Amino acid sequence: MKHVISVILFLFVLQLSAQTTTVMFYNVENLFDTVDDPLKNDDEFLPGSYKHWNEKRYWIKLNNLSKVIVAADTHNAPDFVGLAEVENSTVMEDFTKRASIRKVGYEYLITDSPDARGIDVALMYKERSFRLIGHENLTVSLLPYSKGTTRQVLHAWGRIISGDTLHLYVTHWPSRINGAKATEPLRKCAAQVIRNSVNQVLESYRKPYIIIMGDFNETPHEAAVRETLNACPLDKVTQNNNLKDSVLVSLMDNADGSYCYQGDWEQIDQFVVSASFLNERGVLNMESFNVFDADFLLEPDKVYGGKHPKRTYNGAKYNGSGFSDHLPIVLTFDSGTL
Repeated sequence: MKHVISVILFLFVLQLSAQTTTVMFYNVENLFDTVDDPLKNDDEFLPGSYKHWNEKRYWIKLNNLSKVIVAADTHNAPDFVGLAEVENSTVMEDFTKRASIRKVGYEYLITDSPDARGIDVALMYKERSFRLIGHENLTVSLLPYSKGTTRQVLHAWGRIISGDTLHLYVTHWPSRINGAKATEPLRKCAAQVIRNSVNQVLESYRKPYIIIMGDFNETPHEAAVRETLNACPLDKVTQNNNLKDSVLVSLMDNADGSYCYQGDWEQIDQFVVSASFLNERGVLNMESFNVFDADFLLEPDKVYGGKHPKRTYNGAKYNGSGFSDHLPIVLTFDSGTL
């Protein structure tokens, strides 16, 4: 009997040590339903608009995005999927319970932001991978730089397979539509809200595991990431033998780009993690972190050359086989050996 128990315990430990967790972030570009929200500027994505957005196109988009999510993890669909540019909980209910991705069995959380267009961030998660403890929506004030509004930050925390607590932040920072430098203070506002929350987590937990993911609308080398969020490049962090728990590590500094603007690829979709993901030797406990750039997500760029993401619309022209103007980013870590 003791031998049987020992074998069972060994197999359990073996299974635990081999457990990997996959996290994905994806700006899904204008994932709107077809119903008018009189309090939001969603007119562009209504049946009577110049884009002729309708139920058929809506469901095609949901199922196209489902294919991307499943394809991003060759072993199984990701354990966590952070999303940007989702209109509301109705869309998330359709996505997780009625679209083809429903077979995975995702649960979801979504913010309810004051954003003028009504777009939010959301998190999908597998209950067997994540026992949710709590969540909150963090409001970003843009004052005194702007009287406008922007997306909230979603913060969720819970237990993962190792028994550790994982804190997840999903964010979509203000755009650069009026120029990168002019709008930089707005992104610093969003970064400061996250940094303040992270500091509170660090005060409450000993060596917490933290993953910040989102469309930062700036590269890893710019001020809101480097200075306000205080996220250090991985290569500099691993050279430092006196790491503090408060250090945040920027993972996407050397990535090839997730967003293509006028022929130039930029890495504005990012993962930032806590230093607790580094072991005693300063080695990052990540199996991989990269841009998911499968061929089916790209199409020839007829204006600037090369390729760019295959969108749902090119201007007003509908592309039924399209997905988003962003590529997803994916990271995998061994949750059995944290």
